[in-house]
Amino acid sequence: MKLVLSLALLIALGESAQGQPAKTWKGFITDTHCGTHCQRTSTMRPDLHCVRLCVKRGSKYGLWVDDKVYEIEPQAKASHFAAEEVTVTGQMTGDVIHIASIHAAH
Repeated sequence: MKLVLSLALLIALGESAQGQPAKTWKGFITDTHCGTHCQRTSTMRPDLHCVRLCVKRGSKYGLWVDDKVYEIEPQAKASHFAAEEVTVTGQMTGDVIHIASIHAAH
């Protein structure tokens, strides 16, 4: 009986999260520690070395959009795009974007 109730609760929680419409953001993959300050001097893009170093030291990957950095999950999907401009589709919970899809911006 506990298993059935647990499964019903998980399904209900999943449906409420899935009920939110997906949103799309375009921005740069940076890190949550340096955020918008970790950028190349010649461009307004994040510096790859800085982003990777900060993540290696414990920071998380984030999406830099309109002077704000949002944490993104799952981190593994973002790691392939460090310091690149991307388009992310997903859902936001608080200040965390949950990635449904991510690809290089064109």
